[in-house]
Amino acid sequence: MADGSVGVGRSGCSGDAPRELRARYIQLGAEELLVLIFPVLAPAPSAALTEAEREVVRRVLEGATTAAIAASRRTSPRTVANQLQSIFRKLGITSRAELARSYAGTPAPKR
Repeated sequence: MADGSVGVGRSGCSGDAPRELRARYIQLGAEELLVLIFPVLAPAPSAALTEAEREVVRRVLEGATTAAIAASRRTSPRTVANQLQSIFRKLGITSRAELARSYAGTPAPKR
């Protein structure tokens, strides 16, 4: 469409709509509603992580515990916990699960 909007027909996407966009009409009482379904991409993990933080992320994504990460890096578990908090703050997340989701579908951070 000329104004930049996306045309969507009853059978799904049409026109210049992204392939991932899906549309469904649903009946809610007397009203018919159009529901658009599309993937929400997570923001790309920050490149502002330090080398040590990237190593911690890599180990977390492998499923290592804080103690195991500390032992492999020859540092204290408290240092690893502090690095995790810094990573969470930089990425705007609050847990290891969110960390895993933020890296889902992206290459693992480089060593």
